[in-house]
Amino acid sequence: MRIAFKFHYIHDNGLFSRLFNRIEELSDVPLSVHNDGQHYMIVADGNQETLEQLAEQISLLIPRSLFLEDSKIEAVDEGDELTFDPLSENNTSFKVPYCPECQKSVIDTLDPFTSCSVCGFSNASLCLDDLMTHTGVETANSKDFFQQLASLLIEKGELTLPTFNGTRHFSLLHSEVKGQGILICDPSDISERFLITQVELDALMMVEKPTVRLKAKLKFRAENELEDPFYPVFFADDKITLALTTAIKDKNIDAVFCDHIPTLRVASALEEHMIVTVGRDMLPYKLDMGLEHPSFCESGGIQAYGDTKGVVVASKINLNDRPVIHYVPKDETTQVANAIHFEPAHAAMRSIVVEHDLKDQSLCAIYLSKDHPSHIFSFSKKIGYTPMLLFTDQNISQPVDMLEAIRTMDERGSRLVDNFQDKFPELYDKIIQTKFTTHADVSDITKVWAMAAVFLGLYNGDDAYESFEVLESTAIEYNGKSGPRIDYKVISNDEGYQLDMRLAIRSAMSFKLAGLDDYLLSFGFIDSLADFIAQQAENADANIGINGVALSGNLFENRQLIMRAYNGLSVNFPVYRNERLSIDDANIALGAITLGSE
Repeated sequence: MRIAFKFHYIHDNGLFSRLFNRIEELSDVPLSVHNDGQHYMIVADGNQETLEQLAEQISLLIPRSLFLEDSKIEAVDEGDELTFDPLSENNTSFKVPYCPECQKSVIDTLDPFTSCSVCGFSNASLCLDDLMTHTGVETANSKDFFQQLASLLIEKGELTLPTFNGTRHFSLLHSEVKGQGILICDPSDISERFLITQVELDALMMVEKPTVRLKAKLKFRAENELEDPFYPVFFADDKITLALTTAIKDKNIDAVFCDHIPTLRVASALEEHMIVTVGRDMLPYKLDMGLEHPSFCESGGIQAYGDTKGVVVASKINLNDRPVIHYVPKDETTQVANAIHFEPAHAAMRSIVVEHDLKDQSLCAIYLSKDHPSHIFSFSKKIGYTPMLLFTDQNISQPVDMLEAIRTMDERGSRLVDNFQDKFPELYDKIIQTKFTTHADVSDITKVWAMAAVFLGLYNGDDAYESFEVLESTAIEYNGKSGPRIDYKVISNDEGYQLDMRLAIRSAMSFKLAGLDDYLLSFGFIDSLADFIAQQAENADANIGINGVALSGNLFENRQLIMRAYNGLSVNFPVYRNERLSIDDANIALGAITLGSE
């Protein structure tokens, strides 16, 4: 009997080459390993029992990954020729936190210093002596060392420790410090502490060990005096941190605060994993795509460069004083002379076209960002870019401005504001007094949700971004299937088609007067936006006949928005997103330098 284990792995970090070599080394079953670009295959001969044992061994050694697109087992006829080449050695640099084999070893022994040819710790930069010197804790072995560190953390409430991911500060949850994330020591009961779906849990467990933004449950927040609506949550992302969290777990502590949060951050829903920010194991990203002129762009700290030899995206690119065409997002200022300003939304869509090879396709692009101007538009080779909707704030920057804007719309608007004041006098006064002074320059769609939280009485501080997150965190508590219809309406003016913020807040005020629950109303803002997106795609299809929809922008970190958007769009259109790049910034940098090759 002959079977083939097939995997489609879209990263070029060499992980699967090393995994396959390790599987071949450990296997008692005759097998051969092959690959064809991003497609990998293990072919094995044997009886049913030995092949079942091999399948179990492979399942234990092959990790879940953000970049593992597909895996399957197929029967192979004895006479079939293999279309894949023998596995070639991949010497690409890689920084995977730890492989499944190392994870099991560290949990069993609390020894994080064993070298590994798979996950990149064959030349570990730290040893036990280094950690003992830093902490002053002297022990005979690593197991005793980490057990003593766990006791020290409980006794003092905090500790600092060098790890393979930098020197980290760990502290118990009652001592919150801004800029830290929550490191989970015991994954088994995470659902008792956070609002989390199975897909989000799967993302946390992937070999890349990303962070996921989660809301803590009320009891957990109260017990640990947690203040923020959401926290970046992650599992140990290197072997030293893993050894410490294992020892902490044995002391019955399930989670601690930790800095040096993994920069790789994902949002997950409906089996879709959208990369919000890139991490150490994602860059550089190289493309065999030549550009006519040397070009450079930086967005959100990520840089992209391309010339006739190809394209690279990295955290830092040394241009060596080479003359390049500089691309700068049009919402940013620059000191670079003769820079070419571009629409970030156009670059984001272009990056999806490049990743999925959609160069001849007509698309509707949905770009919703917390950091850049959100934009909905269509694109085709014949017509080019056709703006459909710009999200702008129409100079409404504060809640009191919104009240006055609604009052002066028409007679119904004036009557609505008066009724609102009569029924909710205290809330009305808070709306007037609330002034966003922190993050007051948030993007347009973010401002709509921030305003909504104030008008619903959910927030009365001065941080617009925090107000935005409060609306999100309230909505995530709602478990229904649909919400009330918030009016996302398009109006036409001298600048083009724009979203009328006033109508969205006006409809929320009407629903609140009617007695609707704040959780339901908060969810309505997300649910209605997803329906609005689906309608815009239908409009684009009616106008130019689209082949699919491109989703990007970090507003899609919202789990409910991903889910509702995919549900609404995928019925009628293929939905494309960035798979190797983040949905904001890294994709913009890549897309910008390739805009000229459309």
